[in-house]
Amino acid sequence: MKTQEQSLTRIRKTRVALSEIHTRPDEFQHRANETEEHHVNELADLIKQRGAIDPIEVWRDPETGALIVLDGHHRLAGYRRARWRKKVPVVIYEGPKRAARLHALKENAKSRLPMTNTEKTNAAWRLVCEQDGDKKYVYSKREIMQHTGVSGGTIANMRRTRKYLEQDDIPLPKSWWQALMEKKGLTQEPLTEDEHEKAIDEFARRLDDKIGGEISKAAGTYWEALERVLTKRLGPTTRYLADYWRDEPFDSGDDDEDECPF
Repeated sequence: MKTQEQSLTRIRKTRVALSEIHTRPDEFQHRANETEEHHVNELADLIKQRGAIDPIEVWRDPETGALIVLDGHHRLAGYRRARWRKKVPVVIYEGPKRAARLHALKENAKSRLPMTNTEKTNAAWRLVCEQDGDKKYVYSKREIMQHTGVSGGTIANMRRTRKYLEQDDIPLPKSWWQALMEKKGLTQEPLTEDEHEKAIDEFARRLDDKIGGEISKAAGTYWEALERVLTKRLGPTTRYLADYWRDEPFDSGDDDEDECPF
């Protein structure tokens, strides 16, 4: 018996215009950020120097015929950053969307940019939230475990949480942490240590979405400007950050204090 993953068929390798390639990050990109700026820049430089790079894997949507990126979001962004005008190599797949989503998740996990534990649990949660016309689970527990690496116990907890939220007519959040917060708010249960860590990860992701790009630019050009903003916003807390980054106690009397930008 063929699995749903096997039912995704590789049609051919070809070249298409960039304008023909589309993304649907909410369905086929399982990372916190669709792309990482530094990696896009590296690929853009490589494309300018050597030309076309590895093929982008795309899925042909049977309903619209659109070519949707399964694996290669950074390569696509790299071509665009490099202002590439020629056609780019792609591998086209056809098959049901559920199989395409699993394929995208598998390729994300194999990427040179490994998925974090938070990204894996969020991917698992999104698959748990998928339902068919009869409101049954689209993906089995085994499939989700296999493609995300998340434990069976966590997936079972996700399914219970989904039912809990649906019983109270609460819209299903996009992230597992948000789902946990919704459930905890209803039950008034305290956060476990693991849930607390997930809460920190989620807040860090949101913060990075808002200001991560600007911080990266500042650190690469005018780190003094970054230091002034952090000092203004955080005050003495910047000294604790300096301690943390240097991994040694901070001594305000050290002669080399000026070497630390904070």
